[in-house]
Amino acid sequence: MKRVLALSYPIIVANLSQIVIGIVDTAMISRVSTEALAAAAVASSVNIAAAMLFGGWATAAQVISARRYGEGRLTAIGRLLDISLLVGTGAGLVVFLVLSIGSGPLLAAFGLSEAVRAEGVPYLRVLALAAPFAAATAMFRAVYAGVGETSVAMRMTVLVNVINVPLNYVLIFVAGWGLLGAGVGTAIAVAVGCFYMSLFGWRRLRDTYELFRFGRLHRSQNVLPQLWSIGWPETAMLFLGYVNNVLVLRIVSSLGTTVIAGMQVVTNLQQVLWTIVWALSTSVSILVGQSLGSRDERTVTLTQRAGLLLMAALPAIILAPVLVAPSTILHLLTPDDEVVAEAGRALPVLALQVPLMATSMVLAAVLRAAGDSKWVLYTSTASSYLVMVPLSWLLADAIGWGLPGVYVAGIAFFAARTAGAWWRYRRGAWRTAVV
Repeated sequence: MKRVLALSYPIIVANLSQIVIGIVDTAMISRVSTEALAAAAVASSVNIAAAMLFGGWATAAQVISARRYGEGRLTAIGRLLDISLLVGTGAGLVVFLVLSIGSGPLLAAFGLSEAVRAEGVPYLRVLALAAPFAAATAMFRAVYAGVGETSVAMRMTVLVNVINVPLNYVLIFVAGWGLLGAGVGTAIAVAVGCFYMSLFGWRRLRDTYELFRFGRLHRSQNVLPQLWSIGWPETAMLFLGYVNNVLVLRIVSSLGTTVIAGMQVVTNLQQVLWTIVWALSTSVSILVGQSLGSRDERTVTLTQRAGLLLMAALPAIILAPVLVAPSTILHLLTPDDEVVAEAGRALPVLALQVPLMATSMVLAAVLRAAGDSKWVLYTSTASSYLVMVPLSWLLADAIGWGLPGVYVAGIAFFAARTAGAWWRYRRGAWRTAVV
């Protein structure tokens, strides 16, 4: 359990700090204009969707890195990083070109007013400049995490945030650049973070893992098929999950403004829970991958148990005060009594998701560690589009349960995901899978 926590807490701290900074950025942009805030919301959503192009590759790099570390093949990790940097940066350049050229049509597709598009297009183009740096950083984080170096990502995120917040303030308000200033500040901070990650690898890991030896890439051609085999299902799952969220939001939007606002409040809490569960799942995947590489079956078993316990316990601890005093806690997020009442009805149902969420994430982590990302994709997609979306409409809209109906559908989603992953897990092929 200590090893799972040791790997997880830097990831949790890094991601939670990013959420806080996002809230601070939103607060600053909201003081520019309503149009700027709307433009930032849509442009950021487009940027996140585009970043999924290299997100799956990063997961693949992490899985392979952990397995090679367990096998003791340290120089193979260096070759993996070199290839991953080229692939990731290439994907980042594609994102840069697409967003730079297509920012206008992309934002127009959302039906935004001309005033909002005027704010959003230059903002999105500046964010696009950071895409290659963000992609390279994702690869650094993934490969470093695979060998147990998760704390560097936490330090990098803190550094980026320390730069981003004051720089954004200066560029937005002092220089008077408005939303464009927020984009420039973010792009600069992301580039600095990428430089920090490369400097860490150069000074601390280069000799051990033979990093940054790009002249040998012609001898590393077998790495690309491995990255592709694990990476494309992860990328597809990210994209399809994003579409699933959009569809559910579309269903909720038909129920009225109060329900939408209530969902946003619950989503803020859910995001914290998901950050913790995802970090723990990542750590389980890393440790299981390392243990499979070293053929240490005892550690594989202990890691799964520790991960399941932590994934169930930590979210429960966080939810406990919200469930005991929902009105008090929720009023910190919104002063609207109707929104608080709507969100409060959904919270007990959200709590019921936690055991199934924890179980499904542990099983997915084990399968992912064995390179079986295709099955994770299949179960997640089937659970989303055959269970989550239709049940959300049926329960929330057709039957009239409102927001709680969406979260009941979420319970069914995690139950279906757990059942599919459990069936694959029980077959046992993951124990001997070659990565």
